[in-house]
Amino acid sequence: MQTTIKQVSPVEYELEITATADDLAPELNKALKAQQKQTQMKGFRMGKVPLTIVKKRFGEALAYGIADRSIQETFNDEVLQNEDYEVLGQPVITKLDYEMDSDLHAVVQFGVRPDVELQDLSEAEVTKIVHDVTDEEVDEEIDRLLRDNADLMPVEDEAVGDEDLIVFDLQELDAETRTPIIGKRDEDNEMFLDDPRVEDNLMLSALADAVKGKNLGDTVRFSFEHDKAHDDHDEGHSHAHHFEATIKEIKRRDLPELDDEFVEDLTNGQIEDVETFRAEVRKQIENAWAQRSREVLEGTIMERVMDLHPVDVPNSVIEIYLDSFVEDVKRRNDGDLPENFPVEAFRNANRDEAEKQARWMLIRDKVVEDAELEVTDEDRTAFFQKEADKDGRISADQMQQFYQAMPQLQEQLEQRLLSQRVFDHLSGQMNVVEKDRETFERELEEREAAAQAE
Repeated sequence: MQTTIKQVSPVEYELEITATADDLAPELNKALKAQQKQTQMKGFRMGKVPLTIVKKRFGEALAYGIADRSIQETFNDEVLQNEDYEVLGQPVITKLDYEMDSDLHAVVQFGVRPDVELQDLSEAEVTKIVHDVTDEEVDEEIDRLLRDNADLMPVEDEAVGDEDLIVFDLQELDAETRTPIIGKRDEDNEMFLDDPRVEDNLMLSALADAVKGKNLGDTVRFSFEHDKAHDDHDEGHSHAHHFEATIKEIKRRDLPELDDEFVEDLTNGQIEDVETFRAEVRKQIENAWAQRSREVLEGTIMERVMDLHPVDVPNSVIEIYLDSFVEDVKRRNDGDLPENFPVEAFRNANRDEAEKQARWMLIRDKVVEDAELEVTDEDRTAFFQKEADKDGRISADQMQQFYQAMPQLQEQLEQRLLSQRVFDHLSGQMNVVEKDRETFERELEEREAAAQAE
């Protein structure tokens, strides 16, 4: 048997295997004799079927099994046992030329861990949001909680207001004749006119404008333009849609009183007075901003670090991430892919994101190695205490026991805490620029506008 290893990219190699029929003959004969001993066939005693018949019936399958095993054993001996290669992901047989009693020629492609040389980060700038929660934000959040817990009271003698909920039937109309299109009617739809999502939806925002000021039982007509610049056809044109809506119900919020009784009921007795409730709301908003600040910081750290480290990523590692994306779709659909799910199109569409995540993983591993980072008991204890404080119904020890009882969850936690270690280490080496909420959001809008213009 002859082998050759050829480098085809900085992180990809090919193992070429050639074996003659004589090389494989001993294993094939051994397999045929083993098969002969357990073969039953009419006219012959157990184990006495002629070897020529056994070979004719089972030889091809046995030969392919031997070829597959030979390839695996050769890959193990020549690559996995070779300290020159740190293989990542699964090797792929890209070529197999073999038939029984003939020579074997196979090519196995495999990826290896790239050499990552960490760069100086002292000149790299990253953003951290610093935000002081205002009384106005606390009031707005409490107002939202009041609206969410309000009773909806029917309105019969007043027009639709800006914050009302309407129940309506929706009928699409023909663009030319303005007559109803059969099969294009939806009944008993509901919509709060002050729902933030309404403004972002062309049809719903047009409907909201049309019904405001109207009365119960009124039918209104409205239209909106759908920009088709990004469609496959009619590029650069818009298409008008026409509808009529009938208002079947109008409901208005009857806000509860912000008092101790409301607070106690909302928090299931955990908070008993308004002042403590306001303090808790402020704390939750502060925690949310702290989380957002960390996410923004970690996101910019990833971007800057990957910009400075254009690491080659083995295809085998990208495939691992794509596999995980597909598995995530299954998990969100009760363990199965949706019917007619376009797997290959999905993988192609997500390939760039998979490569990005794989590249970060390779850099992250190098940071962990060079800085000798590890998760400590103090890290775990702090995490369990933080989660227990947020939940309020379970102790830190109980939280820890829950994680320890689920090995997969425990491993996810270890990686999560290790990533925090990595980000803390990297931020300590970088130029962290603090920006207030308004500045950050303005600059974000400017970058998004510039990207959209391009």
